[in-house]
Amino acid sequence: YGAGKPPVAVNIKQDYPEILKDDLEWAPRAESLAAKTYEITQFLTDVMGLERVEAELKGVATYHDSCSSQRAMGVKEQPRRLLASVAGLEVQEMEETEVCCGFGGTFCVKYPDISNEMVGAKAANVLATKADYVLAGDLGCLLNIAGKLKRDGASTKARHVVEVLAGALDEPPIGER
Repeated sequence: YGAGKPPVAVNIKQDYPEILKDDLEWAPRAESLAAKTYEITQFLTDVMGLERVEAELKGVATYHDSCSSQRAMGVKEQPRRLLASVAGLEVQEMEETEVCCGFGGTFCVKYPDISNEMVGAKAANVLATKADYVLAGDLGCLLNIAGKLKRDGASTKARHVVEVLAGALDEPPIGER
């Protein structure tokens, strides 16, 4: 966006207002949209005031902080607060939870060797927790992590955090039939 800048992933909350700041018609619209844009657990806790859920999941889970949710949206504690209320679930923090999984949209296609090294390190950190589940709020991350775990023969299941919070676990985990 802009002369001499490489194409990047665009975040509605941060980038749209910046990209459109000089456009008299679109700048106010971008600001208005950005003010109403939230990551789902951020919306549930910080806007709706949700303190707990009525879900149940027996086992141990670890949580991956996606680059977009933590860096662009400021989300860190919100999913953990809600997961703490899931009956039967123990959340075990992994090492380097905030480190990128290597998916990054087209990054994994353009730089597959680097991406594989990154997701390999993430998968090793997941496995070190001995968690039954790896959870996140970003489907790209979950697809990448689930794929690596499955290729490596691990039994850890990947789930979107909302599936767990809503108790919507009838469908198979990500990457499973």
